[in-house]
Amino acid sequence: MFGVVVHADEPVVNNQPLTKAEIQQGILVMKQDLHDRIDAWGANLKAEDFERGIFSGRQLNKQKRQEVCGIFQGVIDRSYKLAVENKARLPESDHKIIEDRNLFIQSFGYKNNIVDTQMGFNCRLR
Repeated sequence: MFGVVVHADEPVVNNQPLTKAEIQQGILVMKQDLHDRIDAWGANLKAEDFERGIFSGRQLNKQKRQEVCGIFQGVIDRSYKLAVENKARLPESDHKIIEDRNLFIQSFGYKNNIVDTQMGFNCRLR
């Protein structure tokens, strides 16, 4: 996404500050990745992936709920890794967010590191 350009066998590190356009493009790529992964996951659901809840009707079984949470966690993990790799290119004010993973997760709008999946369950991100 940003940071390292590979020429031959040796990476060349870009130490220029991230531009607003690079940041916006990175966010768009992250959102599209999340959307694509959830769509691909949902396209493969079968009747046996659901169970009856006492009060909630049909809901995803435990394995499928964990898979959804894994998708969100994977996107956060990749984003965090990129942020750490590009720390030198970020404004000094953003360094605190990278040093505290919880702050990093919350900077995406996940209050208390919880994702409301809008599927009847929440995921806690680490």
